Amino acid sequence: MHSRMELYFYEDCEYSQIVLNTISKLKIQDKFTFKDIRLNPDYAQELVDLTGDITVPCLVNAEGPMKEAKDIRKYLVSHFM
Repeated sequence: MHSRMELYFYEDCEYSQIVLNTISKLKIQDKFTFKDIRLNPDYAQELVDLTGDITVPCLVNAEGPMKEAKDIRKYLVSHFM
């Protein structure tokens, strides 16, 4: 069983949208805590503490943080399809 994952993102980011659309298509929204770094500065700080910068999207799972929309998308499709 997968533990809950966190997704750091913001709405205007085209790369975040790729990941959000993938999550939506796979109908796995319930597996995530969504953290919009523009709506909540605390999330932006968490992301910096975790990865050293505020690049989104960033998926955090049991293995740690994962960046790059295409890598996140590939991970989600391979694990949840």
